Amino acid sequence: MERRVLLAFLLSFIVFLLFVRFFGEGEGPSPVPAEDVAETAPAPASPSLLPEPAPAAPAEAAPSVERREATREQRITVRSRLFEAEFTNRGARLVSLRLNDHTDSVGNPYQTIPQGDDLVEAVRPFDVLLPGDPSPRRLVGALHLVTVDGVAQDGMVQLDLDDGESREIGFHLVTADGLEVRKTARVTGGDYRIESRVSARRGGAEQPKEILFGPGIGDESASGTYVTQDQGVIRASGENLLFSLDDVREGSAESLSVRGVGVTSHYFAGLLVARPGQRYEGRLETLLLPWDSFATVTEEDSGGEREVMVARLGSSAPAEFTLFAGPKQVEVLAELGMDIVEFGFWSFLAVPIRAVLLWFHDGLGNYGWAIVFVTLLISILLAPLKHYSFVSIRGMQKISPQVKRIQEKYKGLKATDPRRGEMNQEMAALYREHGVSPIGGCLPMLLMIPFFFAFYRLLVASVELRHAPWILWIEDLSTEDPFFILPILMGVSQLFMQRMTQTQAEGIQARIMMFMPVVFTLILAWAPSGLVLYWFANNLFSMGQQIVTQRILTRREEASKASAVVVKTSARVQGRTRRAVSGRGRRKRRRRRSRR
Repeated sequence: MERRVLLAFLLSFIVFLLFVRFFGEGEGPSPVPAEDVAETAPAPASPSLLPEPAPAAPAEAAPSVERREATREQRITVRSRLFEAEFTNRGARLVSLRLNDHTDSVGNPYQTIPQGDDLVEAVRPFDVLLPGDPSPRRLVGALHLVTVDGVAQDGMVQLDLDDGESREIGFHLVTADGLEVRKTARVTGGDYRIESRVSARRGGAEQPKEILFGPGIGDESASGTYVTQDQGVIRASGENLLFSLDDVREGSAESLSVRGVGVTSHYFAGLLVARPGQRYEGRLETLLLPWDSFATVTEEDSGGEREVMVARLGSSAPAEFTLFAGPKQVEVLAELGMDIVEFGFWSFLAVPIRAVLLWFHDGLGNYGWAIVFVTLLISILLAPLKHYSFVSIRGMQKISPQVKRIQEKYKGLKATDPRRGEMNQEMAALYREHGVSPIGGCLPMLLMIPFFFAFYRLLVASVELRHAPWILWIEDLSTEDPFFILPILMGVSQLFMQRMTQTQAEGIQARIMMFMPVVFTLILAWAPSGLVLYWFANNLFSMGQQIVTQRILTRREEASKASAVVVKTSARVQGRTRRAVSGRGRRKRRRRRSRR
């Protein structure tokens, strides 16, 4: 029975590790087809996202309309602890947002808004299109008047915000044909969310409009075994629906009533989220741009094309929404109602482990050591079960000769021979007599498997662990060890652990047990370093506990033997005393008889 348990466990674990290795993008919500999106409708004709020819000069405005616009371009820079954002009054758009706590592949602050030439910059977050207008893109190039907290600004503006400090940037434009546009963006220090409002009125009536986010999210392509490709998201009917590029290209990502719409990469998201109680139209579409148009291009990408998503939030009323362009932090996204970070089936373990991991990181300042301490805490919580397992292993080792005698007695029987049932009954009786379990040797590893899965989902989904270093050569716990040192150390510790926990295994079973550390090392060599660190630390703590348990059991056995010797000696002395007393009594009785 033990052999079957070991084989089943080993095969299951290898299948999981192979899946992680070759399909490491992990679990996530499946893209939802169009028919599953609430209240969908064919997308209305909309203006192209690419630059359009300059429109003909508009007709002269009526004398009662006062044209109001800026005379030159202005840049508004907002600096805070978390980010540095830059707006321009040309189009009243957000042109740059760099994240201070996150870096790109070369170590610079991560840019959430792609940079490049005119094709790339044809779409910027906060852009407003007018689908029913003869020139729907005309607001993109218009020079808006700028205010900060209601005070007009002329020239470049720089705002430095402390955490919690809030400022409101306003943009205002009145065109010659009487269209009045107002945009406001309230930025707050220490918060990635930008509270926004957009209104476009003509003749006292609000005009249909679309607010954009794009193109895509991030200034470089996402790549890696454990990195998912960009997706679109629509919050409709109380669900967050994710869409692949293929889904969006086929026109299946749209809804007439959405709470939010946006684009996401593996670790970052660009979202337009309606205020509570508000619902707008939302849809996603793709844009195919040459890679050479982007400012950040790798050799692999040069000469090719990059397909990106653009999110549209449409409304015929003034639109009030939150613009978010930042890391996919669980707490912030939950507050927005866009909880799109998925930990899969193991979320019941991954979520509390993440909370404890962040708590340790706050005190230690290093996610690698935080993982070590979380592993130690898990080992302490499971210590009683591990103790039972080690006791069972010790018992199996003691009865190993008896087990071998039973196996030898029925040696050579075929699997279908009825007498194998007798052998199993004898083995079960032997286990019951000594209070041991045949799966005791597997229990320590079986106990840690759910935590292993949870750590895997945590490491590949949490933006906090992206580019998080540990020590020396481990510069990113979310990717593999570049020199494979940690996997080798893990494999060595697994081998020692295996030797310490071996029972009466022999033959193919023993070979399988000894081969397991090699299998783990080869497959986990390409796993995230944080996952290998967890397994390595768990092995060390388990070996430490087993050494302590073995010493305790050895002392108990020695004390038990000593007690047995004392009892045996005492019984022998008592026997001699009784015999001596009995002998003296017999001698006295003989002397009395002789006197008579």
